Amino acid sequence: MINPAEVTNYNRTHSELEEFLLFGINVAGKKSAIEAPKLERFLIGLKDRYGSACADRKSPFSLIRYAWAEGTLQGLMKEYGIAPHTQRFNSYCDVLHIVDLYTIPLNSLLKVRGVGLKTARFFLSHSREDFDEPMLDTHILSFIRDQGYTDVPKTTPQSPTVYAKWASIFRDFARQLGKTVTDLDLEVWKTYSKTN
Repeated sequence: MINPAEVTNYNRTHSELEEFLLFGINVAGKKSAIEAPKLERFLIGLKDRYGSACADRKSPFSLIRYAWAEGTLQGLMKEYGIAPHTQRFNSYCDVLHIVDLYTIPLNSLLKVRGVGLKTARFFLSHSREDFDEPMLDTHILSFIRDQGYTDVPKTTPQSPTVYAKWASIFRDFARQLGKTVTDLDLEVWKTYSKTN
């Protein structure tokens, strides 16, 4: 199971990367402490149901692909509380076309329905050591606001230009503190998620 308090791991196996991307999709707009166990139960349910028939029972994408082929994927997602159902179903179907999560570029991740700038950057930041780009969420935006910027949006900007502006400001804070963006992000999340 993904531990929401310790998501950075640059040595994940391919199956672990698949689970981490699914986690990133599932937690968009939701509480990670609630969504992580749901995903775990869902994947265990898939293994129990299809593990003997599926060639690669350790691969979450293989299990999802098998459930999709059987016509049971959407029903199982509802059964395990993976919601919003249609949006997550579309995302899960799209990720099945990803060949290599070790090398997938940001732009390709953004083609997955339901994966925006924040989710794509979250996945890359916590799975690739050389990716040091901010993922703007409500915690990061609150942190920037607390540094004296009063015009910070309250939610993740969807405009690439606006996103880039605030990402650059957060990156500058990280550099001033002698930290990577990923390390400062995790520090801010741990502090600010306790107050929300």
